[in-house]
Amino acid sequence: MINIPDFSNIKVRDYLPKKRNLSNGIPTYTFYSDDNEAVYLKFVFYNAGTLLQDKFFVASLTKTQLNKNTKDYTYKQLADEMDFYGLNFVPTTGNERTSLSFSFLSRYKENVFPLLQQMILYPRFEQDTLDIQISNAKQNYQTKLQQTNFLAHRYFMQGVFGKNNPYGKYAEVEDYDKVRKEDLQEFWQKHYTLNQCYIMLAGNVEESIFELLENYFGKIETSSPVKEWDIDFKPENSKGLIRNNLNSAMQSSIVMGRLLPKIDSEDYVALLVLNCALGGYFNSRLMSNIREDKGYTYGIDSALLPFKYGNIMLIVSDIAMDKEKESIEEIRKEMFILQNENISEKELSIVKNYMTGDMLRSNDGVVEICENYEYILRNKLREDYNSYLIERIRNISSEEIKNVAQKYLNPDDFLCSVVGK
Repeated sequence: MINIPDFSNIKVRDYLPKKRNLSNGIPTYTFYSDDNEAVYLKFVFYNAGTLLQDKFFVASLTKTQLNKNTKDYTYKQLADEMDFYGLNFVPTTGNERTSLSFSFLSRYKENVFPLLQQMILYPRFEQDTLDIQISNAKQNYQTKLQQTNFLAHRYFMQGVFGKNNPYGKYAEVEDYDKVRKEDLQEFWQKHYTLNQCYIMLAGNVEESIFELLENYFGKIETSSPVKEWDIDFKPENSKGLIRNNLNSAMQSSIVMGRLLPKIDSEDYVALLVLNCALGGYFNSRLMSNIREDKGYTYGIDSALLPFKYGNIMLIVSDIAMDKEKESIEEIRKEMFILQNENISEKELSIVKNYMTGDMLRSNDGVVEICENYEYILRNKLREDYNSYLIERIRNISSEEIKNVAQKYLNPDDFLCSVVGK
């Protein structure tokens, strides 16, 4: 018999950063720890996502060119300096923002900050370097276009938002050939300004780090802070089945989902618990049924994906090609059960324990705490959100789970995208 630990008295702290602005107004949020020498530094440009680009691939390609050539460094010189001082750079572009994450040892801070300044403030976009990047990216994109799971997600987003909506627009390989260095230069000049970013810091962030930030970034004159973009992209919210063929497919992929209220909805926490029970962890109902019992798949998951104007609940799986229909029927069956039967106290306790443990893991280390707070900041949540969330999870009832299932888990309200042979 499995011994289930009692997490009912576990508390999650609301770690709050030290907040201060650089002299030109850039907000910084710092989580200090002297456990090691590492410093984690992230610039978040909140108006530099793919939704703001005028051509496909411009936003994602811009970030990849920042560490190639700069005003004072060639590509090789910059790469050698970054390697010598152990500066790690991870750029990430999503629909709504771009993050530039750096990590380095505190003892090299004097050497690292000139490199950071060059990459963020003085990049030099060269066509030959861009052409190499585009060639590699085209090969990767062509590979993705032969993957059923990528295509199923693509057709799903087009079905929910419409092909002309920025959330539903998708590029073809040929669109890479339309991108020129001038497009990247223009995007960088418009969206990578210091008055539309904030800075996250974690680790061994001594006062000298803040002084370097001030010297290299805080003394740059900026205009008034720019607000986050605010364009209401209304979805089509389609329902039913979209079926597309891929002749080379070795499996079928299912993406099934629907739009849900925003993260600040009073139903959101109950939806999180409902989603976890349905397909959010290894012992979920979908995994137990479709993987363990039926053997139709190696894995099936569900998740809530927050974005600016709502949430999308997604159920995703790669399925044996001859089991598409049966898999969809089993997904619908599990939804109906959650709508019509109370989840048992034992199962609900396991789900709550899993979610509590997952929250504890998300705060296990100063970088994780920093990322967790950035999530709160990005979604404009209350600063005590962690303790609020765990308290809500702890006290949620099976009746409340059934109520939100009846409200949001009607299978006929979901759009199902399938790609296979």
